[in-house]
Amino acid sequence: MRGAARLLGAVAAMLAMLASPAARAEWWEATTSHFVVYSESSQRDAEKFAVLLERFDNALRTLQGMPVPGPEIGVANRVKVYRTGDTDNIAVFARAPGSGIAGFYIPRAGNPVAFVPARERIATSKGIEQGPRLDIKTVLLHEYTHHFMLSNFSTAYPQWYTEGVAELYSTIRFMDDGSFHVGDVPQARGAALDYLPDVPLTRLFDTKATLSGMQQYQSYTFGWLLSHYLNFAPERKGQLVAYLKALNGGEDSLTAAKRIFGDLEALQKEVRRYKRGPFLGYDVKPGDYVEPKVAIRRLTSAEEALIRHHMRSQRGVDRKEARDVAGDMGGKDALYSDSLPAQLWVGEAQIDARNWDAAEAAADRALKIDPESSAAHLLKAEVFMGRGKTDKKAYAEARPYYIKARHLDQLDPRPAIGYYMSFRQAGEPIPAPAITALEQVYPEASFDPQYRLLMTRQLLDDGKGDLARTVIAPIAFRGHEGEKENLPLEVVKAIDDGKLDDARAKMAQIFKKAEDEGEK
Repeated sequence: MRGAARLLGAVAAMLAMLASPAARAEWWEATTSHFVVYSESSQRDAEKFAVLLERFDNALRTLQGMPVPGPEIGVANRVKVYRTGDTDNIAVFARAPGSGIAGFYIPRAGNPVAFVPARERIATSKGIEQGPRLDIKTVLLHEYTHHFMLSNFSTAYPQWYTEGVAELYSTIRFMDDGSFHVGDVPQARGAALDYLPDVPLTRLFDTKATLSGMQQYQSYTFGWLLSHYLNFAPERKGQLVAYLKALNGGEDSLTAAKRIFGDLEALQKEVRRYKRGPFLGYDVKPGDYVEPKVAIRRLTSAEEALIRHHMRSQRGVDRKEARDVAGDMGGKDALYSDSLPAQLWVGEAQIDARNWDAAEAAADRALKIDPESSAAHLLKAEVFMGRGKTDKKAYAEARPYYIKARHLDQLDPRPAIGYYMSFRQAGEPIPAPAITALEQVYPEASFDPQYRLLMTRQLLDDGKGDLARTVIAPIAFRGHEGEKENLPLEVVKAIDDGKLDDARAKMAQIFKKAEDEGEK
């Protein structure tokens, strides 16, 4: 009971921080090509943070030989980063009080979001900050690497490499002349490297093996070390690429590792020696470097009044939390009747709470303010989708709004996904244009695992097993068997065995499980 009391107290403290007028300060919105930063800080601090994030995206593009800054991705696909409070506040907000978590990211098609502190604070029982730790920048850059890789590549990576390369890139260091350094050691992993045992490579490469709890924990640190070594060691040049290619070709992970890396015991010894340093790395100077452009503005009074409630909504809510947030925001759309963000934010909260009439009132106000707002049409469509759960005729009423929203913003994947889902949830035959629309938004939605599952299911229904495998594989090769049920990996195996009916059955299990959890 004491633990529960502490948790409730922490949650209450977080809610107080989010809601208290006394805690309010300036809020700034800083927009770049790939990010929208909502920051409770000074204007200069918000702008500086946005530049850092955009430089990181540019660095990843440079390392992958891609154009910088890249094609236009649209407003909806920019990662929305919310900065407020300190590390302790964010840990509670992440539902992990006392963990010291320095931020988290949620990959949602058309609405990717991240939450980080505006300032850092890790306090001991004596109020003293101690030791290296995960900092705000490193955590966010780590998570954005996952976002970037899923957005731009269909390659399936094993978990140790997925986490290892994200850790490797998260420590990219930027210089004033536009260059950057790759290869710095993540200081927060130092103790684990020094004092915890290595993960045996014969087990790390064996996806059929069950890792112990300690091995699973250490696979993140050791995954970074192994990724670092295989990326930089001259004598191992080209082996990592060959291994990943073999894995994506369907070869067993351990078999491919032995064939390409050779004696795994020898590789283990090399990596052990390497962790004593010196660590390799290199500087990169992009040609014709230009400082990222930032559009900055102070949030309006309506936005500042609602931003904390909006953050709770964006974090994700259960049924009770949805009602609480909707109650806190109730009537604010009428109060700020000339504010489009107020209508959209209140409407979203009312949809979460299943208050369809209140949500529709907000959607109608939004459409009145801006009839050409894709987001307003999308909100109206979502009202009808909600009503469709009890009245299937409502699904058809959603479709014109999805079509209009897609016409107004063709880079936002949500209207196409919603239009497709309006037929599937209604239990109606899905017309070819709806399937085509779902496929067309792959470039804008591929970072979202839920979208990949939708695409996989549809491709399997169409008998396109090979294509389905390429879509689901990047989210399937994430762990070892025996740790917990990995239904996406079972789908991949069924496809590889030519058993598409089994693969479809596994996909049905995935969606049934998600539906059951969504009703809780």
